[in-house]
Amino acid sequence: MQEAMQEAPKSGKMALRYGLIFGLSLAALKSIILIINATMNNVSTGTGSTTTTSALGVALILSGIGFLLDLAAYFVAGILAAKRTGKVSTGTLAGLWTGLFYGVIAFVVSMVIFFAITLPRLDAITSSSANYGTLRAAMIGGGVGGAVFGIAVAVGIGAGLGALGGLIGKSTSKLAQPQAMYPPYPPQPFPDPAQPYGVQGQPMPIPPAYPGQPYPGQPVPQPPYPQQPYAGQQPPQYPSAYPYPNSGNPPSQPDQPYHPY
Repeated sequence: MQEAMQEAPKSGKMALRYGLIFGLSLAALKSIILIINATMNNVSTGTGSTTTTSALGVALILSGIGFLLDLAAYFVAGILAAKRTGKVSTGTLAGLWTGLFYGVIAFVVSMVIFFAITLPRLDAITSSSANYGTLRAAMIGGGVGGAVFGIAVAVGIGAGLGALGGLIGKSTSKLAQPQAMYPPYPPQPFPDPAQPYGVQGQPMPIPPAYPGQPYPGQPVPQPPYPQQPYAGQQPPQYPSAYPYPNSGNPPSQPDQPYHPY
């Protein structure tokens, strides 16, 4: 008895579910990393160069770890989503949703950190400059534009790595593959006389044998003649069609005397 085919869940809902799970988890971890980096940079501003160098090294290490977490989240989301549906497109959508949720939340968190911590620190440094207004506008534009560009990068990388994870998820999925749209015709025991060609997969019917026909330019075969006698040999005697000898007419009656009456 064949096992019942397992119905695949809807691709859109599954992609949205895994995108939401991994996107929120990744956003929470990256928000912690952003807050730590911003705090360490703010503290190291009024200290010596050694502290500043150490804070910069820690920030670079945390940023590298955060980038690796991004790649892993997109890839794993694509694997799990495609494994549930058996489709690569589900993994692509899962990675896209992961990048979108993470990008939006990271944008909000980075804007809060920028206007609350980074911008006041930069204002304290450039407040004595003659072009303070221009510099401040440039810093705000750069901070907001960089955060928006980060959303686009997160969505693009998420979709790409989600598709790669979807290939692995599809290969490990236990869902039955969909059947062909047009199943083959059932075999027919006898060829249809109205159809000159045989059914696909069946041998063509063999026509009845005909007597051999001569090739063009060859004489038509004649029926065999009775055996002829050799030279000097008497032909065979066949019985006459009439039982009377030496004639094909019956023998005449002997003369009878004439009687007048």
